[in-house]
Amino acid sequence: MFFRSVGFRLIFLSIAWIGVALLAGGKVLGQHFRTHVQNSFDIGLTRHVQEVLSYAEVVDGQLKLIRRPTDPSFTRPLSGWYWEVVQKGKVLERSRSEWDETLALPQRVPAQGEKLGFFIDGPREQRLRVVGKTVSLPGLKDNITVYFTGPAKVIETAMEEFRETLMTSLLVLGGGLAFAVILQVILGLRPLKLLRRRLAAVHAGEVDRLTGRYPTEVEPLVTDLNELLDHNAQVIERARTHAGNLAHALKTPLAVLSNEADLMDGKSGHMLREQVSVMNELVTRHLARARASGGLGAPGLKTDIGDIAAGLKRTLERIYVHRGPEDGEGIKISLVNVRGQFVIGDRQDIEEMLGNLMDNACKWSAGRVRVRVDLVGRDTVIKVDDNGPGVPQDKWADVLERGKRLDEGTPGSGLGLNIVHDLAEMYLGSIALGASDLGGLSVTLTLPAP
Repeated sequence: MFFRSVGFRLIFLSIAWIGVALLAGGKVLGQHFRTHVQNSFDIGLTRHVQEVLSYAEVVDGQLKLIRRPTDPSFTRPLSGWYWEVVQKGKVLERSRSEWDETLALPQRVPAQGEKLGFFIDGPREQRLRVVGKTVSLPGLKDNITVYFTGPAKVIETAMEEFRETLMTSLLVLGGGLAFAVILQVILGLRPLKLLRRRLAAVHAGEVDRLTGRYPTEVEPLVTDLNELLDHNAQVIERARTHAGNLAHALKTPLAVLSNEADLMDGKSGHMLREQVSVMNELVTRHLARARASGGLGAPGLKTDIGDIAAGLKRTLERIYVHRGPEDGEGIKISLVNVRGQFVIGDRQDIEEMLGNLMDNACKWSAGRVRVRVDLVGRDTVIKVDDNGPGVPQDKWADVLERGKRLDEGTPGSGLGLNIVHDLAEMYLGSIALGASDLGGLSVTLTLPAP
């Protein structure tokens, strides 16, 4: 899941590259520093070689040192600081610091004028750095080689101190670079996060267009999305307009045919009335579905249930003002927990579904209708109850069938609940019938919440 994030990929790859670069750089710096320390150490030993050579004299063909190196390290026993003057494998002179030990010098002797540096294991297994130089002195038959040694621990100690400083510096540098990368990615991707929030607001129905200022790289995308939203809204509006025009165009001829059928007697008149009724049902049903499918899936489909329920309550109470149990007493519709409740759907479609349910409840009610809305998980549950005679449980499935009416004496086409059922399914919802605690029928409409 993390690797699907562009920000995580950028941060991960950048930090990985920084880590590799710092490790490689640290290794190169460490190697160069070791070479530098070792060369500096060798230069110091070479100075002592030159010092010994400056003290050398040849007397009767024999090498004599008029003085010895003044550094006290070369007199302290087994200090690691040693020197020897060798001629043809024979030690002519050596430092007092060797005590009674000898140096395990290699067989290879530096050529005349050559300076040779190498490591050996000295007395007491002490690692030593050695610098040797072969020279020719006037009066001497054979060349002599001067060797000076120093503890290799001096070099390793300097390397350890350098590694600690280098590691600390690289960690601080790496942390700073990682922080800079994270900050850069966050600031660089902020316009995309803003765009995502604005798109969420469009889907939630809070706004109908993408607003705000965006970088030049994102601005063309925002413009295209706004044009797409405008085009989608125009297409939906045209579809609704065409559906309404078609409804009006068909209603008039069907009304004429229905009037003519009423004037006809016999089987022909009866058959014509049945076919006109079927056409009316089909027009009503399919136009409702066409209107709903035109807006289905469009962004911003968010409808306030409380506002719709309050408007239907005022209208229906006026229509059924004389439908109460006693003269002069009308239907009372109570709204419970409807304020601030929303569903995903077009207002006209939600109004038609809720209007059908409330109108059906008022037709069969004995004076009381209740509309209650609850948020259950990610769904908005709308319950419409009445205190009418109700519907037997074995008839609940029949009520939802197209054009099915249990009482032919009550006005209506019998399409109301079936249209609600179709629209609810199109919005990924459902409708269910049950027994109401008021004594009548309870209809539960479930629709997705925003």
